[in-house]
Amino acid sequence: MERSEQTRCDFGEIRNRLDEIASQVRDDELPLDAALDLYDEAVKLGMKAAELLETVEEGGRMQSDSEPMSDDEEAH
Repeated sequence: MERSEQTRCDFGEIRNRLDEIASQVRDDELPLDAALDLYDEAVKLGMKAAELLETVEEGGRMQSDSEPMSDDEEAH
């Protein structure tokens, strides 16, 4: 599996889990301790998503830096 495919998979998994957490937190019966645990998990997932995004952006920059610019890009 390519890195970009793995990243998309990871983002999808994070998104799905965050959706699950959001649904659970909406439950009025959820104890406060459980809600706080879910909040902590959501923050960690958000940090992981940010790291993945940074990795993808860096990979894109490295790839674009190694590719020659076209005439259109040089004009800008």
